[in-house]
Amino acid sequence: MKKLDFNNLNKLFLANFEKYTDATALMYKQNGKYVEESYNTMANKVLRVAQGLLNDGLEFRDRTVVVSFNRPEWAYADLAALLGGAITSAIYTSTLADESAYILNDLEAKFLFLENQQQLDKFLSVKEKLTSLKRIYMFDDFRADDANFVRPFSDLLNTPISYTTRSTIAETANRITPADAVTIIYTSGTTGTPKGAVLTHNNYIRNMEMVLSHSDINLDAVKRNLSFLPLAHALEKFAGYYAMVGLGKTIAYAESMETIVANLPEVQPDLVAAVPRVFEKIYTRVKLGVSTGSPIKRWLFNWALMVGGKVSILRQQKQNPKGFLKFQHNIADKLIYSKIKARFGGKIRYFVSGGAPLSADIMRFFHSLDILILEGWGFTEGTAPVTINSPSLYKFGTVGTTLPDCEVKIAEDGEILVKGPNIFKEYWNRPQDTADSFTTDDFYKTGDIGEFDNEGYLKITDRKKQLIITSGGKNVAPAAIQNQLAQGGIIEMAHAHGDKRKYITALLTLDPTVVDSVVDDKTLTFDDKIKDPKVIARIEQEIGKANKNLPPYMTVKYYRVLPKSFTIEDDEITSTMKLKRNVIEKKYKAIFDGMYEGEE
Repeated sequence: MKKLDFNNLNKLFLANFEKYTDATALMYKQNGKYVEESYNTMANKVLRVAQGLLNDGLEFRDRTVVVSFNRPEWAYADLAALLGGAITSAIYTSTLADESAYILNDLEAKFLFLENQQQLDKFLSVKEKLTSLKRIYMFDDFRADDANFVRPFSDLLNTPISYTTRSTIAETANRITPADAVTIIYTSGTTGTPKGAVLTHNNYIRNMEMVLSHSDINLDAVKRNLSFLPLAHALEKFAGYYAMVGLGKTIAYAESMETIVANLPEVQPDLVAAVPRVFEKIYTRVKLGVSTGSPIKRWLFNWALMVGGKVSILRQQKQNPKGFLKFQHNIADKLIYSKIKARFGGKIRYFVSGGAPLSADIMRFFHSLDILILEGWGFTEGTAPVTINSPSLYKFGTVGTTLPDCEVKIAEDGEILVKGPNIFKEYWNRPQDTADSFTTDDFYKTGDIGEFDNEGYLKITDRKKQLIITSGGKNVAPAAIQNQLAQGGIIEMAHAHGDKRKYITALLTLDPTVVDSVVDDKTLTFDDKIKDPKVIARIEQEIGKANKNLPPYMTVKYYRVLPKSFTIEDDEITSTMKLKRNVIEKKYKAIFDGMYEGEE
């Protein structure tokens, strides 16, 4: 087992501030260009903010919260609070005001860091409910009536550093035990009121060691990642933030979720971690670009895809191409693969997917273009990863093998149970929920349904609470149907329905870009475009293809199309693009019922 030689993150981060003084810690856009910031510069800013917070009354084990898109100030605020002895947390920028107030009060948060005026207005609208909050610090310029309650973050950045600052922070690091909390991450709330999972220093240190020992990822070759997944999410907080600082790597911040494609070639990352929806969108754009290209370009791409597919099969069998196939693959790389990889910056070594199941067909597609996506599986309460595929040991359609020191077993009802040093300490203020989450022999009940294959690779089939049981008694995993339907074509997202029904139906949203490419009359409204015969034909073609890959009792008999996408704002999906099944089922009940009229 590889060891990090530190028993808490505070000591690890402080050591790295000294060890990697001149190395680049952060990259971010400034005046239209990416600039680099060294570990020494970042450390000085973090220490200034930490001293400012201590001056403002931060005490050991106080709670602080950040609400912002990923940016340098996010790290300054979070690291400073951590070094000052606080327990940190975060709230998704899309979380509504009342739920945000609930989380702040549940934490009894003392300090809140906000990105912009929009977030400030949201929190001020529920100010009377915020019983414990002492101060809000703003990253951007702002307007507020109470200049004492709301202050600029620059006030903290301008705090002088003294010998006492460094001494106090070093003493705090020595005071912290491995069992102490680092952060409290709130679940995304697909099934009700969010719960705060308390993750400890030992959870993070041991999980880093377990990943380093399990995977043959060449960390020496990994220099930087592109950070864009919400830092309120366990995967990004572990893989895109704490692990990067813990290993002395560079975090490059995307400007926004909308600029990821533009930022990739600017940053040239080696590592990108994302949720499946990101890869699905890239897949759709690549396929669309090919379909609208000239006949020779389509032929060339399909030829390269065919050659790459043969090489992919060999590599999955731990073999390399030889002879004429190797020659063809080299030509295809120069003409096709390298150009596609250039869109990602040209230096990508590892794509990592997590947070939800990614279609095996999409992974095979990318692998045929010489791009390997490593899918893993984990959950907030497991400090993110529990299983992962690695560059030399991977199997598409699985989430890899179990990390060392982690024990995973399957219950009689198919639920995956996990025990290990990465499992969380407790749910904040919820002792009964904590107790209910474990078996009598101390395995955490993940709520995911899955199975191991004969080589020890884990397959995730669905969530336990989301299984559909048809009126015929068949257990149906909706995720399997939804993944088949949303294969990167005209269907953007799909919600499978059929609990206590005779057959399966689906509610679909469509990809506006693909819809526009299919319809001849571009002046039509989107409502009219989705009724176009060519669009309907494409939808039914994709449903037919999906049905061929499903057993009869899982095939979609009827469908309806929504004239809009599922959105966070409408509370239909989480911030990590997971469908909120309960919300959708209730909200569109009349539409679902209409697909069963006269049939029951």
